[in-house]
Amino acid sequence: MVDREQRRAGESPGAGSRLGAADRGQTLHDYTVGISLFIITVSTVLVGLFGFVGPLSTGVGSEEVSQSERISTALVQNLSTGRQPNELRADLLETALSRSETQLRTRWGLERSTQFNVTFTTLNGSRIVTDGGGTKLAAGSNYGGNAAGSTARIVQFDDGTCRPACRLTVRTW
Repeated sequence: MVDREQRRAGESPGAGSRLGAADRGQTLHDYTVGISLFIITVSTVLVGLFGFVGPLSTGVGSEEVSQSERISTALVQNLSTGRQPNELRADLLETALSRSETQLRTRWGLERSTQFNVTFTTLNGSRIVTDGGGTKLAAGSNYGGNAAGSTARIVQFDDGTCRPACRLTVRTW
């Protein structure tokens, strides 16, 4: 029988022979593949974890949306002329919007921690509508673009301030 590795007399085992697969060390390719698989695995786990926890994070809740709907409904019902749907009395609206935030918060049943913004804009949203005296028809805190419950309605005023109509936007956060 012939030995698979033929050795010469006096040579150490493995000298002059090729290393087998079991004897070889880690190469750069092995390291790169291993690190790549590790990064992909960790990324997949993190994406799955954040996707699972994401709906539990704070954002706009049903409370904010219902508050904004309640405010817009109260404005339209209490300030309506009764002649046409969503036609508001401009004099009553100016009086209501000139009140302080605290008075409006109490009137609409909002908590002290709830911020709100009521704004009447043109239909395309390019500018805030002003009354006959040049006062902007807006009330509440400045809206900074953060997550908020929002409700919008198309309304008209009885004095012709908005022709053909305006957009009432109520935001709560």
